[in-house]
Amino acid sequence: MKESTPLLSLATPHPEEEEPVDVTAEFWSLTWMAFQVSLSTFARIALISVDSAYLGHLGTSSLAAASLASTWTNVPLAGVWSGATALVTLCGQAWGAKNGTLAGIWLQLGLVLVSFLSLPVILWYWWCIGYLLEFSTDDQEVLELGIRFARILSLSIWPSLIYACVRLYFQSMGIMSPVTIVGTLSIGVACAANSILIFGVFNWKGMGFNGSPIATVIAAWFQPISLIAYCILYKKMHLQAWAGWQVSAFTRDRLKMFISIAGPVAANSMVSNLANSALTLVAAKLGSNVIAANAMISGLWSLLWALFWGYGSATQIRVANYLGAGRPKAARVLGFLGFLCTVCTVVVLAIATFAMRETLFRLYSNDDTLLQLCMLVQPIFITGYMIESVEILISSVLAGMGEVSVTAWVSSLSVWCIELPIAYFGGVTFRLGFSALWYGVCMMELVKLSIFTFVLIRIDWAKMAKRAVRNMDASNDTNAGVERESLQYAMTEGGNTLGSLAPVVRSPAAQELMTPCGRRRQWDQMEDGPLLRSPFFTRTPRSDTFARA
Repeated sequence: MKESTPLLSLATPHPEEEEPVDVTAEFWSLTWMAFQVSLSTFARIALISVDSAYLGHLGTSSLAAASLASTWTNVPLAGVWSGATALVTLCGQAWGAKNGTLAGIWLQLGLVLVSFLSLPVILWYWWCIGYLLEFSTDDQEVLELGIRFARILSLSIWPSLIYACVRLYFQSMGIMSPVTIVGTLSIGVACAANSILIFGVFNWKGMGFNGSPIATVIAAWFQPISLIAYCILYKKMHLQAWAGWQVSAFTRDRLKMFISIAGPVAANSMVSNLANSALTLVAAKLGSNVIAANAMISGLWSLLWALFWGYGSATQIRVANYLGAGRPKAARVLGFLGFLCTVCTVVVLAIATFAMRETLFRLYSNDDTLLQLCMLVQPIFITGYMIESVEILISSVLAGMGEVSVTAWVSSLSVWCIELPIAYFGGVTFRLGFSALWYGVCMMELVKLSIFTFVLIRIDWAKMAKRAVRNMDASNDTNAGVERESLQYAMTEGGNTLGSLAPVVRSPAAQELMTPCGRRRQWDQMEDGPLLRSPFFTRTPRSDTFARA
C-alpha cells in the first residue's frame, strides 16, 4: 500500500448505490424532532410574552417604556450572555474526552468571568440607560418608567448569567430534563408573580408598574436556585464532572482560550442586538404608541418563529447527518421534505393569524389605538413571516453543511443595509409611519431568501457529503450520537432569551448545531486564531486537528 493511500475510504457512494429513502418514516421522524424543538423553544419565548401581556394591559406607556428600556439594556447583557456559550465547546469537549474534572474547571472559570462582567452591565442599567432613553424619546412618562424599569431589572442580571453557565454545563453532559422542567416552571412563576405584584391579591392592590420588573427578578432568581438545588444539592449530578473549587486551575492559558472563543460570539451577539435597538429607535421616533404596537407584534412574531423553527432545526440536523453518512441523495430528499412541511405549517399559521385578526393582539392589550396599528400592518406581518419561514429553512440547510459564514454575513448585512434604511427613510423621512418598519422586514427577508436559494442551488451535494464523511471519520462520532446531541442542543438553546421584553432578533443567522462539520470546527476553534472562531471568517478545518486532539 502506498503512503498516499488513505486508511479510510472517503469516497461518497454513487446515487444509485444509496439505500432508498422511506419518505413516510422520515416524515414522522422529522415531525417528532420538530415538535420537540418547537415546544421547548415556544416555552422559553412564552416567558417574554407573559411580561408583555401584563404590561400591555396595564397601559400603553408601561409597555412602551419597558420595551424601549429592555431593548437598550439587552445590548451589553446579550454580549456577556452569548459569551457564556463558550462553555458548550469547552465543557462539551472536556466531557467527550472523559475529562470531567476539566469540564468542572471550565464551569468555574465561566462563573467567575460572568460574575465580574456583570458589574459593568449593572452600571449600564443604572447610569447609562437614562441618557439613551432621553435620546430615544421625548415622552417624559415613558422616560421615567423606562429608567425605573431598568434599575429594578438590574437585580436579575447576576442570577440570569449564573443560570446560563450552570445550564450549559449540564447540557454538555447530556442532562436536559431538569433544565426543561425548570424553564417550564419559571413560566408559571412569572405569571403568578406578575398577576400578584401588578394587580394585587385579596385586599392588597398591588404595586402597579413596578410589579412587572420585580416579577422578572423573581423568575430570574428562581431558575438558578431551583436548578442548583435539584441537580447539585439533591441529585449530586455535578460530581461526575467536578473536583471542587481550584484557584490554581485559573491559568492564563485557560483564560485566553475561554476569551478567544467567547469574544467573537459575544461581539456578533452585540452587533445583532444593536441592530434590534436601532430598529426600536426608529419606532420611538414615531411615538410611544408605535413603540408599544411594535413590541406587541414583535412578540407575536417571536412566538410564530418558535413554531416553524422546529422544522428548520430538524431539517438542519437530518440533512447534516445524512451528509455525514455519505448519502447526498437522501440529504436532498430530506431538504425537500423539510421545505414541504415548513410551507404547510406556515400556511396553516397564516390562515389562523388572519382569521383571528384582533383576537391575537388582545392577548397583549385592549387599547383601540394599539389594536388599529397592529391591524394596519397585519397583512405585511403575515407576508413577512411566510417569507422568513422558507428563508430560515434554507439557511438551516446551509448551516447543516457547515456554510455558516454565508448565513452570518447575509443576515448581518441585510439588517444594516436593507431593513434599517427602509424603516428609517420610509417611516421617518417619507412619513409612511409604522408600516415602513414592516415593509423593511419583508424586503430584507426577500433578499435573504433570494441569496440563500442561489447559494443552495449551486451547492455540490456530493462534495458536501465527502467533506462530512471525512469529518465523521476524523471525529470518530456515530451518526446517531451526533444527531442525538444536535437535537438536545436545539431543544435547550433554541430561542433562548434573557428574560426581558426584547424580542428574538428577527430572522437570526442559523446556528451551527453539533453537525459533523460543526463538531470538527469546534476543535479548530480551540487551536486556531480568532478569525476561525467567528462565523464571519470560517476557513476549511485542518485535516490533522482531530489526530492531535
